[in-house]
Amino acid sequence: MAKRSKATAPPPVAPLALPAELTIYTVGELRPQWLNWLTEGTLAPQARIEGNAVEQIDGAGLQMLLALGRSLEAAGRSLHIEGASAVLRSGCEALGLSDWLRERSHEGVAA
Repeated sequence: MAKRSKATAPPPVAPLALPAELTIYTVGELRPQWLNWLTEGTLAPQARIEGNAVEQIDGAGLQMLLALGRSLEAAGRSLHIEGASAVLRSGCEALGLSDWLRERSHEGVAA
């Protein structure tokens, strides 16, 4: 009797861990890594990002994070930020992005 092969789900894509420094000095080297991560996770409906390590962030870093979110949305996926550091929250607040962050983090989930 022939064995049936079970359809297996692809392994979950590991969360993208934001680095300690997310600034104009690092976005150039991060962009190819993030693009690679995006293509690896094409099957996952929700892209998870860990933001607890961010110690420095500027407008360029936030712009890249926003671009990542827009790329995911264009592909029909959602961005979920887990554990946003105080620095990440403060950077978002400074640029009027507090609601954007809240909507994409546990804070934005109704209890």
